[in-house]
Amino acid sequence: MGLAAALLFLLLAAPAAFAEQYTVGDSSGWTSTGDYQSWVQGKTFTVGDTLLFTYGGSHTVEEVSKSDYDNCNTGNAIKSYSDGNTVITLSNPGAMYFICPTIGHCAGGMKLAINVVAASGNSPSTPST
Repeated sequence: MGLAAALLFLLLAAPAAFAEQYTVGDSSGWTSTGDYQSWVQGKTFTVGDTLLFTYGGSHTVEEVSKSDYDNCNTGNAIKSYSDGNTVITLSNPGAMYFICPTIGHCAGGMKLAINVVAASGNSPSTPST
């Protein structure tokens, strides 16, 4: 019984052990001069990974809908962050959208769209017959 419990624990903990933390904008951070469309290229964001937004006092981060992302609408944030060192855990597969609501920043390109994929091994298996 002890071995089975240990194996179960390892299987459940394994995806978290392989989670990545992505610093948005790399060493530049979340700035009005970042090129986030280029930054996202080649990255695979997986459930359990985290995004780290580092930014100064003139910026914030808002998670928004696709429509608000496309139109840089700032009044309907799903979540808003302003601590300058924001860690967001990617909890569900699907598209996520982030903008800086400071006037002119989103329209100037300070916005990020990512697609989060399910962690491998987390999909339910089909029972054998």
